[in-house]
Amino acid sequence: MRFRLGMIIGGGIGYVLGARAGRQRYEQIASRWEQIRSHPAAEELTGQATNVVDAGRKAVSSGLRQGSDKLRDVADNGADPTT
Repeated sequence: MRFRLGMIIGGGIGYVLGARAGRQRYEQIASRWEQIRSHPAAEELTGQATNVVDAGRKAVSSGLRQGSDKLRDVADNGADPTT
């Protein structure tokens, strides 16, 4: 599902950027994109995606912090980290 959505969005962006149909067609596409973007379902999906990204960022940050703490412990104790 995500792949299909990505393909649709990528195709739309490619069409807008590569279209040679003129300014009028561009305005039609831009107007339609704004309608889609402001739709309540799209806003909800954007909110969910933001939450997923935030959760992932927190998980990565926590993992990096734990790894940093372990390295600091190894350095402070003078232990060989390879053993």
